[in-house]
Amino acid sequence: MKKRKLFVSLVCVLLALLMAFSLILSVIPARAISQTDIELLQEKRARLEQQLSDQAAVIETLSANQSLIVDRKAALDQQIALNRESIALMEEELSLYDALIAEKERELSAAQTAEAEQTERFRSRVRAMEENGNYSYLTFLFESDSFTELLSRLGDISDIMHYDRQLEEDLRSASAQVAALKGEYEQIWVSQNAVKRELDEKKLQLNAQVDAACSLIANLDALSSDAQAEYAAIEAAEAEARAQELRALAQYAAEQEAARQAAWAAYLAANPTVSTGAVTTVSSGGTVANGDFIWPVDSTYITSNFGYRAAPTAGASTFHQAVDISAPAGSPIYAVADGQVVVASVNSGLGNYVSIAHDGDTSTRYSHMTNYVVQPGEYVTQGQVIGYVGATGIATGNHLDFAVTQNGQQVDPLQFYDSSALTFDPTA
Repeated sequence: MKKRKLFVSLVCVLLALLMAFSLILSVIPARAISQTDIELLQEKRARLEQQLSDQAAVIETLSANQSLIVDRKAALDQQIALNRESIALMEEELSLYDALIAEKERELSAAQTAEAEQTERFRSRVRAMEENGNYSYLTFLFESDSFTELLSRLGDISDIMHYDRQLEEDLRSASAQVAALKGEYEQIWVSQNAVKRELDEKKLQLNAQVDAACSLIANLDALSSDAQAEYAAIEAAEAEARAQELRALAQYAAEQEAARQAAWAAYLAANPTVSTGAVTTVSSGGTVANGDFIWPVDSTYITSNFGYRAAPTAGASTFHQAVDISAPAGSPIYAVADGQVVVASVNSGLGNYVSIAHDGDTSTRYSHMTNYVVQPGEYVTQGQVIGYVGATGIATGNHLDFAVTQNGQQVDPLQFYDSSALTFDPTA
């Protein structure tokens, strides 16, 4: 009898330990994934959509008033830029959804494993009860030899019954957690697919807007009732950009000269025996010389050379002071040499453009970008991405308008390159 009592006590202790272990597993919370980042992106997108709505109203007003096409193109470029920004936010949102789904899949897998283990524990208990069906709680109770043993067995039975109830509750809890996680997973998946569909629609809309913006000026003479006014507006826009660039370059040169003078003064202060009449040049770097430039894009197709040409676009200058390089939209544009960004701006003629000052009174300009990724005053290194190929401003297709200025005059950029590696193709 004592052996039976000892056996029952051991069983109760084992069951209690198993129950405690299962409780520990059941109360360990799954790591919640915050959707704050997604909500912040959605708020940004909502603000962008409002800006797009406002811009659409501006475009409609310009069209209704028969405003200059060059102004309408600039407004369309702004709308396109907002759409590109919205697309970038949507792509970022989708990447966050990917991370959320991956995390939720891990949580669901862990919960399903816990549910399977809890189910197996419950089934094992049921099987044990079925195998000992002829041995009930009452039989176990009435085999007591004394009142003290009876009370002890009542406690044992209470523990066993509590364990059985806990097994059932743990199983229900595990199943409920699996169901909840499945629901969360499905909701995230639905939200992600909704954003994917919206993104596809937005990209189609963007392509249509780009085509419309380019075709707007493809035949400026036919579309405009006052072509001369259009040409004057285009020339004024390009002259404004050129003046802005020259002012920035002059300021850069003055700053460089001030830096050289300061360096020379510091040198004289440190070397008082040096004659102040000595001719000394203090430079912050090497000059840009023939062969020091790298090519600004990956494409080598030239569609318009430097110099006189048949204007490819209505209103475009017949003396081209740059080279046009055909390249797919979004292709990276590289700084051809080390330097400092003096202009990063938008202009109705040149679109989004960047000018970089290099040593040796040389500067380079990159126009018609979809967008630039540098700011005025920023120092860039050769080969650094400064923006992406586009068709903003007076352009009918994606290309880079690449210009070089030396000593205040625009020069043929191709003199810095081996032209045998380039291909001239007006149709590229």
